[in-house]
Amino acid sequence: MSGPDALKLSSLEAFGRGCHRVTLDLGGDELPTLAVVATSPGSYTGEDVVEFLVPGGEPMLARVQDALQQAATRKGTSLRRAEAGEFTARAYFNGRIGLLEAEGIAEAIRAETDSHLRAANLMTDGGLGDVALELVGELTRLAGLVEAGIDFTDQEDVVAISNLELARTLEILIGELQTRLGDSVSIERLESVPCVVLAGVANAGKSSLFNALLGTERTVVADVEGTTRDVVIEPLRLKTLGGDLEILLADVAGFGGSSLALVGIEDAMKRRAVEAIERADLILRCTPPGGTVLRLETTAPILDLATKADLDGAGASSFQVSAATGAGITELAGLIATTLGGSSNVLGAGTFAISERHRDALQRTLDAMQRANRLVIEDRPGLMPPAELIAACLRDGLDALGELVGRITPDQVLEHVFARFCVGK
Repeated sequence: MSGPDALKLSSLEAFGRGCHRVTLDLGGDELPTLAVVATSPGSYTGEDVVEFLVPGGEPMLARVQDALQQAATRKGTSLRRAEAGEFTARAYFNGRIGLLEAEGIAEAIRAETDSHLRAANLMTDGGLGDVALELVGELTRLAGLVEAGIDFTDQEDVVAISNLELARTLEILIGELQTRLGDSVSIERLESVPCVVLAGVANAGKSSLFNALLGTERTVVADVEGTTRDVVIEPLRLKTLGGDLEILLADVAGFGGSSLALVGIEDAMKRRAVEAIERADLILRCTPPGGTVLRLETTAPILDLATKADLDGAGASSFQVSAATGAGITELAGLIATTLGGSSNVLGAGTFAISERHRDALQRTLDAMQRANRLVIEDRPGLMPPAELIAACLRDGLDALGELVGRITPDQVLEHVFARFCVGK
C-alpha cells in the first residue's frame, strides 16, 4: 500500500522504517506475517509504503485484501487497487525518479535477455540518462547566457557569451549527439529476440544438441522416448561479423511419427511443442540416422540437420552435427546467425538503446542546435546575429529534451544567469 494513510490503515503508526513481525486480523482469524515499512519521503513512491509478506496463495491474499478493505471502510480511508504502473508513476510525480528511469524500470520488467536488461539499466545509468542530462546542462547554460545578453544588457557586469564561443560549443555538442545517435541501438530491436526451435521425432538428439549449443547440461538426456516433457527455453549468444546476436533457443518434446499429430496422454506436452514451433523465427529440424523426417507446415525458415553424425547412416543431404563429438556445432551456430540475418541485437561498449520516442526527441534537439548554430555563423555583414532567434532555437532543444528527462522551466535557465552575474545589484 502506498499513500498518506498506509500506516494508519495497517495500524503501524508506531512502527518505524524496517521489517516487523505483525499479526493481521482476518475477521476472527489471525495471520502472522511480516510488514515492510518505508516512510515518506524516503520510499520508492515518495509516500508512506507498507508491504505485507503473506504466506499462502491466492485465497489467502484475497482474505488479506478483504480485511484491509473492511478496515478502510471503518476508518473512513480511501483504498483501491493500484492501476498498471501506478507505484512507479507516483515515484515519478513525487520526484523520486525521472521519466527515463521510469521507462528503464518498465523495460527491465519486460526484458527476456541479458542484453535487453542491460539496455534498460543503461537508460539511466551511464547511458541515455547521462547523455540527456549533460545536454540539458549545456543547453540550459547556453540559453541562460544568450538570454542574459537580451534581457540584461543594461547591467555593466553582464557579459553575454561571444559568438565564437557559442559556435564552438554548439559544434561540439552537435558532433557528440550525432555520434551518439549513430552508435545507438533500437530498444525495439532488443525486444524482438528471435526464437529458434529444435524440432524432430522422439530421440532425434534434440536435447543433446540443445546442450551442445549452450555449452552446458541444461536438459536431461536419455535414450528413453519422451524424456523432454516441456518446452525448455534458454538465451544463447552467437558471434556475427556485425557483433553478437542473442537468440532464445527452445528444446521441445519429440513427436512419435512424421507428423505433429497429438495422441493420448501426451497431448498437453505436444501441444506446447506445436505452439513453440508456430511462434518460431527459425526451426532446426533434427533427423537421426535412419530416422523419419518430421513434416512441418510453417512459414518460418527450416534448417535440416542430420544429428548423431558420429553414427552410421547419418543423412548426407543435410547439415551434419554431432553433440557427442562436437562436430559441426560451431559451424551450426554461425549458420543460425546468418539465416537470421546476422544483425547484432546486443549492446556494444559505448552504445546505448533508445526507443523511437527517444530518437525523435534527440533528433529534434539536434535539429534545434543546428538551427541555432547556423544563425550564429551566418554571414550577416554589419549585423549582429539575432539573439532572440538563437535563444528560441535553444529553447526548442530544451523542450525536446524535457520530453526525456522532465520539463525544463524558465527558472532553471535564470538560475544559471544569476549564479554567474551580479544582475540587479
